Amino acid sequence: MKDLLPFEKTDREIIVRKEGKTNPEFGCDPNKRKIEELIHYGIVNINKPSGPTSHQISDYVQRIFEINKAGHSGTLAVKK
Repeated sequence: MKDLLPFEKTDREIIVRKEGKTNPEFGCDPNKRKIEELIHYGIVNINKPSGPTSHQISDYVQRIFEINKAGHSGTLAVKK
């Protein structure tokens, strides 16, 4: 036990307040979704290179995945 970090030495208990259940009429298990559903309703993380704008990258994504809508959000960091 001497090689453990301090937080690993603490005994922890998982407390579940309430188990939830989803009505299958209003969706499905995310792990059972088809690839097409993931593409049309999912998120693509892209490490945008310098040069093309975020708008251009969104356009590339639309063309590659053959979808009508794509957008961007988040913070663009400048590496110095």
